[in-house]
Amino acid sequence: MLDLLLLNGKIIDPEKSSCFQANIGISDGRITMVADERKPAQREIDIKGSYISPGFIDIHIHENEIDENEIEEGEINEGEINIETLKYAVQMGVTTAAAGNCGINLSGNSTVDYFAALNNINLPVNYLSYIGYGFLRDKIADGTEGGLSWDDFDKLIPYIEENLTGGACGVSLGLEYTPGVSTEEILWLGSFIKNNYPDKLLAAHYRFDAARSLEAVAEMIITSRETGVAFQVSHIGSCSAFGEMDSALKMLDAARKAGVDIAADVYPYDAFSTFIGSEVFAPGCFERWGKGPESLLVVNGPHRGEYCSKELFEKLRQESPQTLVAAFVMQEDEVDKAVLHPDIMIASDSLVTEKGGHPRASGTFPRYLAKYVREESKLDLPDAIRKITTLPARRLGLENNRGLVVPGYRADLTVFSLEDIQDNSTYQNPLVTPSGIEYVIVNGKIAVEDGRYQGGDCGEVISHGRT
Repeated sequence: MLDLLLLNGKIIDPEKSSCFQANIGISDGRITMVADERKPAQREIDIKGSYISPGFIDIHIHENEIDENEIEEGEINEGEINIETLKYAVQMGVTTAAAGNCGINLSGNSTVDYFAALNNINLPVNYLSYIGYGFLRDKIADGTEGGLSWDDFDKLIPYIEENLTGGACGVSLGLEYTPGVSTEEILWLGSFIKNNYPDKLLAAHYRFDAARSLEAVAEMIITSRETGVAFQVSHIGSCSAFGEMDSALKMLDAARKAGVDIAADVYPYDAFSTFIGSEVFAPGCFERWGKGPESLLVVNGPHRGEYCSKELFEKLRQESPQTLVAAFVMQEDEVDKAVLHPDIMIASDSLVTEKGGHPRASGTFPRYLAKYVREESKLDLPDAIRKITTLPARRLGLENNRGLVVPGYRADLTVFSLEDIQDNSTYQNPLVTPSGIEYVIVNGKIAVEDGRYQGGDCGEVISHGRT
């Protein structure tokens, strides 16, 4: 007897760029049947013509902060790990998420400890994580100062090895956040990963944006070309959506055509979000963007919902540097170019903190499908689904288990109505859950039913990432 039988759904095949109607049988967390037949099951759900997609894979997400001392003392229980970001992710159809991005880790001393803690709680989605290079670098040097010596590299190696052998899917860089990291350093890092952990990824938040974004893209391409490391460019929109997107995409296309293993992701919004105290807002940023402090909206904390004045910007930067702001400085038509590019993945770059954040935390994937497929007809549905399923699955080394609706694969499925799917989150109310996501099934367990989060132990830590 099947554990679960989904009846009368329109199944999306992103590989064949097609849809077909069939029933799906699930047992022991895996898809066991995709056919017209009907087998006995402990539970049946009539999908009634809604679409069934492979579960959405968010290749760029951020984890919530946790006290590393609690992890080290082994006192973690379900109530002590904040997984709010993941709870909102699953409600917008995400079944697998990769965290630890931008060189930052908020998850304690190491991914190894955090993975062990996550295995003891009810996890709503499957979880992978990079280890942040900036996080590790700060253990031996101030990340904003000059480049490291060869002796410093030797000190870093044990930290990198501990995390990569312990389960991290790769190393992430936050070059804009830690400008002291030299090109020599990232070439060393790329070579170290390629030579010792060839199946791991190197991901990067670029060094420069706007007018200097092409310089930043070139640095990342050169790193991948010279070292051979698989390189993931994070949120290309906030790097190049300032009039430079056509050139940036052409550079990436040319590099891939020449055999360079480089890819990129983007979120479908024209405002980025980060901490106001970060190097992103160092002197000269507003001149570079052609905007002023009034382009920044505070999205958490006591001033949430307020646009910055010069005085408020300076006050928060000095006194509350962990305040998140949304920066309305990008060009929407430039973001669209990246979203519509066939080889660019869609990712949320989400982080929920103090019940606030960017609307992408609960709206990215519904917005993407509603805007570009239903409303503007700029993407066919199977092609749109490919960019949030099979494409990131391959990039993360999950293509033998996830990213398709076929027998033997993990039963990670998202059921939605294309007519009803809609992001409801706004910058003033960023955590309103979307419409049209009917069911989200993670490893054969129902995490979302009738659009409502069910909780429960559904997800798993995917250790070693690309295996």
